[in-house]
Amino acid sequence: MADEIRTGLFPVSYEIGTGAPGAPLFTVHFFVNTPHKTVTGMGRITQTTNPPLDLSTKLEGRYDTVLIEGEPYQVVAATGYPVIVGSPLAVPGPAFEPNVYLHMKLSGDWQSGTATYIYIDEGNPHAITDVPAKLVPSFQPA
Repeated sequence: MADEIRTGLFPVSYEIGTGAPGAPLFTVHFFVNTPHKTVTGMGRITQTTNPPLDLSTKLEGRYDTVLIEGEPYQVVAATGYPVIVGSPLAVPGPAFEPNVYLHMKLSGDWQSGTATYIYIDEGNPHAITDVPAKLVPSFQPA
């Protein structure tokens, strides 16, 4: 993807985290819709703590390409909602409060950047700020 311009609808996946032992890992899978400048997908935050954290979220958001000191960046803002167990579409219900707020600043080619997010676990907000976000292989249908 680094040397080609993507248009239409394309998948991207990221691992967001420091990689430090015991630190949270936020795995994000988006479909990017370039005509509408939207992102939709799924995310999962895991952490090997006691008790372990395993939080799934349905993500919806927008992105924009901005110039910062003459360099293009993709700025993504998405909100996550709890996944309804047993729903084949994993869609949020109208009565559900968000469980994740995600902000990413990525390189112009979508390859890497930083992310800040807040997740709600058992009613308590937890903020993770300025951690690396790196592109990882996505599912690409044949």
